[in-house]
Amino acid sequence: MTGGNGGYSDPADLFERGAERVKILVIGTGKVGSLLIEQLAQEGHEIVAIDNNEKKVADIQNELDVLCLVGNAIDRAVLSEAGVSAADLVIAATDSDEVNMLCCLLSRKLGAPHTIARVRKHELADEIGMFSEDMGLSMTINPERYAAQEIFRLLRFTGLTSVETFGHGLFEMIEFCLTDDGPATSMTLRDLAVKGRSNALICAIKRDGKTIIPDGSATLMKGDIVCFAAKPKDAEQFLHMCGIKSRMPKHVIIIGAGRITYYLIRMMRRIGMTPVVIEKDEAKAEAFNQESPDVLVINADGTNRDTLDEEGLDTTDAFVTLTGTDEVNLLMGMYAHREGVAKVVTKSKSNMLDLIDSTRTGSIVCPRDIVSDRVISYVRAMESAGGSNVETVYRIAGGTAEALEFRVRDENKALTGIPLKDLRIRDGVLLCAILRNGAVVIPRGNDTIEQGDRVVIVTTLKQLTDLSMILK
Repeated sequence: MTGGNGGYSDPADLFERGAERVKILVIGTGKVGSLLIEQLAQEGHEIVAIDNNEKKVADIQNELDVLCLVGNAIDRAVLSEAGVSAADLVIAATDSDEVNMLCCLLSRKLGAPHTIARVRKHELADEIGMFSEDMGLSMTINPERYAAQEIFRLLRFTGLTSVETFGHGLFEMIEFCLTDDGPATSMTLRDLAVKGRSNALICAIKRDGKTIIPDGSATLMKGDIVCFAAKPKDAEQFLHMCGIKSRMPKHVIIIGAGRITYYLIRMMRRIGMTPVVIEKDEAKAEAFNQESPDVLVINADGTNRDTLDEEGLDTTDAFVTLTGTDEVNLLMGMYAHREGVAKVVTKSKSNMLDLIDSTRTGSIVCPRDIVSDRVISYVRAMESAGGSNVETVYRIAGGTAEALEFRVRDENKALTGIPLKDLRIRDGVLLCAILRNGAVVIPRGNDTIEQGDRVVIVTTLKQLTDLSMILK
């Protein structure tokens, strides 16, 4: 559909009457909007997309099975034609923060119960909490701030590729590449827990392009991508066992002075880190220097070897490449890694990950994927109120597995009060944490699931929408 009412007698009929799927209206089909449309459609939701760019709308319609409308979403008539009154959720992801907030405000006035706006400008993002309720915003998404938070966590350990926190920081799910043989590779996972006195739970192993959910008889091998769950203190102990040391870098080189860099530097300065920012564009370098006058900003080409040598690439603790071109970021990350920089973080798109060797580029952060995970987590929480009991979802092991957080309901009685070793859990599923009364339990065979718990599982299976589905 490309305008008009497309033959529908009622605008709300754009969304199927009585459908159990979440009905989502996505405004804006740019990089973030198109990815959200694709991911949410794969989740099985009903999607209607709006954009005032006919070519973008045509591309979406050709690639995905979603309804599209050409028009300006701040026009009440366009929103009504798109079926906003029947939508469960409206996501505004245009290039304009102000348009996104206005679209959400109008959508709430027209009957949409949930709205999400992309807000990227730090002037607005810093103050959004003051007026989000007045504007009817259920949630705001900020890809650059999310990416900065991810990078800041990754800088904590030199060998990590991903860090996710669950239960408000009670435990972490960490991914890293095992580069050396040692205690962790000399024992089965069962013996590692007992003889090695490790309280970490190995959730997933990616080896030779395949991801497995291991049992106690599995062993780790040099070169594995390992994903494990643990309390922060236990996580550090396990990483040390694997030869990965904790050390926040002091000297950091950042290539590119964009929004991610702005948010990242604010976090780094709070703990005394002293980054150097290299920006090729003179106007951007000057603007960044005015915003952060106590940070050294160098107007130079960060891809030039002489520039990097002058700024001490050979002695830097960490190298973060955040230019607007992902191919440049990857090449610079590979160069810094080859030159022996202990910690390298690269910004890139997820669809390029299969083309590169992550062991040669360091940690890779995909802002759009982080946004997608946050939105899908929110949508699954909405489903929870209507039948599904998934609270949050994270993609791990390069997107080949998922970590799902469930709440235990009355209908999950078949799982409660029974030692985990006696439950017939499906292949490809691992229970990795139980959240109970403000504490976290990294489960063993004699632990049980109880009413009121929240549990986190890791799985390679798709469409697990209820905790009971983990049983054979």
